[in-house]
Amino acid sequence: MEFVATLISILTVKDALNSEMENFIRVRAAIEKRELKDDDKVAIFNINSTTSYQVFFIDENTDIEKLKEEFKKMNVRINYDSEEVLKRYIERLRK
Repeated sequence: MEFVATLISILTVKDALNSEMENFIRVRAAIEKRELKDDDKVAIFNINSTTSYQVFFIDENTDIEKLKEEFKKMNVRINYDSEEVLKRYIERLRK
């Protein structure tokens, strides 16, 4: 069975740490051995039909294909609309 991820929000780390997503942010930072900075951006995805969330740090160098590969390892794909929103957001960061 393949699951589908839907983009819930893109937040700053500061805002995300003040929400119910705090633990998800901290787990992702530990996985990436990344120091949390207040102004870093994170994309929060819900895995449809589950209570699972996935968080990814987003910046102008984010490769959407690598992110999709990470999801694929979990047997998850990003829904079309979420992928398009994320692509446009990353493009705006590059300008």
